[in-house]
Amino acid sequence: MNILHIDSCVRGDQSRSRQHTAATVAKLTAAHPGAHTIYRDLAAAPLSHVSGPLLQAMSRQWNAAIPMHPDLRAEVLLSAALLQEFIDADIVVVGAPMHNYFAPSSLKVWLDRLLPLHDPGENDCMAEIQVVLVTSGADDPASATLMRHYEQQLQAAFASIGVRQLQIARSSDFAAQADRA
Repeated sequence: MNILHIDSCVRGDQSRSRQHTAATVAKLTAAHPGAHTIYRDLAAAPLSHVSGPLLQAMSRQWNAAIPMHPDLRAEVLLSAALLQEFIDADIVVVGAPMHNYFAPSSLKVWLDRLLPLHDPGENDCMAEIQVVLVTSGADDPASATLMRHYEQQLQAAFASIGVRQLQIARSSDFAAQADRA
């Protein structure tokens, strides 16, 4: 079993989403001895934002007659490696806190790297990947609609690349479970 663990919150160890992604991954590795986990901390090691030339190169629209700058080539290779990490995973655990009503920019950049690279016409390898979104950030009743909308946006992004097995685990649910224990 291959697990890809993604954290994106800038709050470090104080982050509820980080605590809950760690707990989720711990449960998975306990249930699957010998599981291989890749950890990517998007806040500690941020990716660069997708530029026009990078998007062209990632989506295979680069004019081959134009020489590609080595920095751009490195970004294209990194994007391909990120997609391969995702494809190789059986389960992807994503810490997706809501920051200022949206995904953290670090998570958005990671998604920007995956979305244009996956060709929906290719084999449907994404349908087998299980994604667990650990969301947090709007636990009060007044913000419930905002959180549902945020989670729907993330679901749509993953569905657009063929992910069919997506589970949402809210941090507030983890807290309620801890209170009952």
